[in-house]
Amino acid sequence: MAEEFEKLHPILNEITRTVTQLYERQKDVDTLEKLIKLEAILKVKLEEIQAVRAKVENE
Repeated sequence: MAEEFEKLHPILNEITRTVTQLYERQKDVDTLEKLIKLEAILKVKLEEIQAVRAKVENE
């Protein structure tokens, strides 16, 4: 049935495929943005831990 749809409606099929790919890519982009934000938070926390550790070692 999908093959028939592709043959009968090639433009609509291509539009559907493109929208689906964009939606799937958007989920990937959202996930990547969340990971980048998390990385920034973790970097700040690591710097805080390293600063406290250096302070304790110097005392």
